[in-house]
Amino acid sequence: MLAFALSFGLNSSLAQSTFKIDSLAKELIFAGDTATKVNILLAISGELEGEHTSESLIYAQKAYDLSNRNHLNNERVLALIKLAYIYNRISNYQKAFETAEKAIEAASDLKLSSEIAEAKAIMALIYYQLGDYEKSASYDFEILNYYEKTNNQKQIGISLGNIGIDFISQNNYQKGLEYLKQSLDLAIKNNDLQGMAYQYNNIAGVYSEHFNDHRLALRYYKEALKINENLADKRQQGIYLMNIGTSYSYLNKKDSVLTYYRQANKIFNEINNPYLIAECQTLIGDHYLSSNHIDLSLYHGDSALKIALKNNFKDKVQLAAGLLHKIFLLKKDTISAYQYAMIEDKAQDSLSALQNQKELYKLEFQYNFEKMDKARQIARQKKETWLITIIGSLISGLIILILIFSRHRIKSKNVFLEKQSIEKELHFKNKELSINLISLIRKNDMLSDISKKLVEIGKGAKKEETKEAITKINRELRNSADDKMLKEFTLRFQEVHKDFYETLLLKFPELTPNELKLCAFLRLNMSTKEISELTGQRILTIDHARYRLRKKLGISNSEVNLIAFLHQI
Repeated sequence: MLAFALSFGLNSSLAQSTFKIDSLAKELIFAGDTATKVNILLAISGELEGEHTSESLIYAQKAYDLSNRNHLNNERVLALIKLAYIYNRISNYQKAFETAEKAIEAASDLKLSSEIAEAKAIMALIYYQLGDYEKSASYDFEILNYYEKTNNQKQIGISLGNIGIDFISQNNYQKGLEYLKQSLDLAIKNNDLQGMAYQYNNIAGVYSEHFNDHRLALRYYKEALKINENLADKRQQGIYLMNIGTSYSYLNKKDSVLTYYRQANKIFNEINNPYLIAECQTLIGDHYLSSNHIDLSLYHGDSALKIALKNNFKDKVQLAAGLLHKIFLLKKDTISAYQYAMIEDKAQDSLSALQNQKELYKLEFQYNFEKMDKARQIARQKKETWLITIIGSLISGLIILILIFSRHRIKSKNVFLEKQSIEKELHFKNKELSINLISLIRKNDMLSDISKKLVEIGKGAKKEETKEAITKINRELRNSADDKMLKEFTLRFQEVHKDFYETLLLKFPELTPNELKLCAFLRLNMSTKEISELTGQRILTIDHARYRLRKKLGISNSEVNLIAFLHQI
C-alpha cells in the first residue's frame, strides 16, 4: 500500500524552534511576562511532539490554561492549534476536531487569517485520516486560496501537494499527479528541500502503485534519497531506501533489493523505530521467500511478528502473520500455518473494526456540525426576539401587533427547525444502521474466507485428529451467530422506525416476517446485491421476493418505485 508523505507547515516560529528543551526550561523560569511564558511552553511542546507526544500534550495544555486565565487571546489561539495538532497525532480525532473548531472560531473573532488557515489545515488532516477525502480536499482548497492571496509560495506548494494526495485517495490518479508535480515545481523554485523530497517520493509512489512504471518510480525515489542527504532526516532516508528496494524487487533485481532493505533496516534500528523495523523485516522475509531461502524468510518473518505484536501494530501483525502462513504452507506444517492464518485474520478483523469506527466518527462529526449550526441559528433568532421585544415596549400599538406577528413567525421557524433536527437525527441513525449492515456483510465475507482456508488446510493435514479438529472448527464457524445479529438489527431498526412495521401490517396484514425484513432493508436503500450478501440468498431469489412483495403491496402493475413507496410509509 502506498504511504504518502503529507506536509503540514505551521506558520508560527514556535513549530520550527531550534532551542533545546533544557535551555527553554531555563528561559521559562526567568520569563517576566505571561505571554512569553506561554510562547516558551508552546516551544517546549513543539520540541517534544516527535518522540514524546504525551509530554508534548501536557505542555500545550499548560500553555492553553495560562493564556485562557490571563485573557491572552492571540496566544490562546496558538495553544488551541497546537493541542488540535497533537490530539490528531495520537488519533483522538473527536478531541482534535472540537479543538480545531474552537481555534477557527477564536481566530475568526480576532481576524487572525494565518491562524485560521493553520487550524483548517488540521481539519483537512483529520478528515484525510478518517477517509473523508472530499471533505479533506474542500479544506485544502480553502487553505490554498488563502495562501495564494498572501503569496506564500512555500505554503502554496504544501497545499498543492496535499490536494494531489486527496485526489489520488479518491482514485483520480492523473489529476492527483498533476497537483503533485505542481507542488514539486514550486519546491524546486523555492529551494524547499523537504518539499522536494516529499513530492519526489509521492510521485514515485503513484507511478509504482497505480501506473506500474517501476523504472520511472525508481528514478524519483532516488532523487528523493539524494535530496534527503542534505536534510539529515534519518527516518525519511530509511523510508526512501526501503521504497527503492521495493522498486528493484518489482524489476526482479534481487541483489539490489537486499542491499537497500538492509540499509533501511540498519537506519530504523539506529533511530529505534519499531513500526518501520517490523515493516522492513517483513519485506526482507518476503524477498527471501521469493528466492526460496525458507529458513532466512522464517527468521525475518518471526522477528517482524514479534515486534508488531509487542507494539500492537495491527497492520504489521497482519502482514507478518500472512508471510509466516505462506512459509508454513510451503513447509507442509498445516498446524502452524493454521495458527498464523488465525493471527492474520484476527488482525484483519481489528483493522476492519477500526475502519468502521472511523466511519462512525465521520457520521458523528457531520451530525455534531449540523447540530451546532442549528444551535447558532436558534441563538441568533433568540437575540432577534429579545431586541424586537425591547423595541415593542417603546412604540405604539401598531408596532406591538407587528411584534406579535414576528413572534408567531419565529415560533413557526423554531418548530420547523425542530422538525429538521428530528429528520437529521433520523438520517444519522439510518446511516448508523447501514454501517451495522456493512459490518455484517464484512463478517460474513471474513467467515467465508476463513472457512475456505480451513478446507484447504484440512486437505493437506496428515493426521485424522487434525482433520477432525479442523472440521469441527469449520462447522462452528458456519453455525455462527448471524441469525442472532440479524435479530439484533431488526430490534434496532424498530427503535429508529417505531411505527414502520405497525403501519405496514395495518395496511397489509398478509405480509410474512421475511417480507417485513425485506421491507426494512429496502427502507434503508440497500441494493439487491447488498441484501444477497447479507442474507446469503441468491440475487435471483431476492428479485422474486421483491416481485411478490410488489404484488402484495398492490403496485405490481404500476410504475411506482418500491423503495419510494416504502419511504412514504
